[in-house]
Amino acid sequence: MNARTTLRSAAWLAWSLWALTSALTALSIVLLFLNRSQRDIFSFWAEYTWGALVFSTVGAVIASRRPENRIGWIFCAAGLFAGVHHFSAEYAIYAAPQGTLLAASLAWLASWTWVPYIGLLLSLGLLFPTGRLPSRRWRPYAALVVAVCLAGAALVALAPGSISGLGSVENPAGIEGLGAIGGVRADYLAQAALGALALATALSMFKRLL
Repeated sequence: MNARTTLRSAAWLAWSLWALTSALTALSIVLLFLNRSQRDIFSFWAEYTWGALVFSTVGAVIASRRPENRIGWIFCAAGLFAGVHHFSAEYAIYAAPQGTLLAASLAWLASWTWVPYIGLLLSLGLLFPTGRLPSRRWRPYAALVVAVCLAGAALVALAPGSISGLGSVENPAGIEGLGAIGGVRADYLAQAALGALALATALSMFKRLL
């Protein structure tokens, strides 16, 4: 496979991911308007609409031109996760009164997909701008980011009670006993851990620029 074919394939994949993300976002906006008559509104619809459209577009442009750089693909993946999370949340709210299996499945998906979305944004800070870690010394920290994201996603995916940002919609896969650890909700713990990593990553980027 020559370089031109590789570039063409990468461009096709990148813009296909962009199209999928855009379609999910468009459907999410439609559901948002339909949900205006519901009791619950997805609290973070604006942030995830922006993230899905901006990150997927930036990723498609970079990945289609520089497919060897991981930054473009991470942007594409972050945009897709934002689109999936937003669509899942909106549909879960829309179909909650019906109690269908699809509504329950998407409610569960909405309960945890925000964690890898944030994790991908953290990885951008670690890999920017070359798509590689600055040195081998950063590998333990990169492994920590991955471990926290995996643990956080698993924790909130099984936490009982209402799903953050979805009002009264509850996690259908919640397990009693995982709702709070030390009196703190599981999603709050995950947010705190990811927030601490985001601060550390931001500081590391600043240090690397000095």
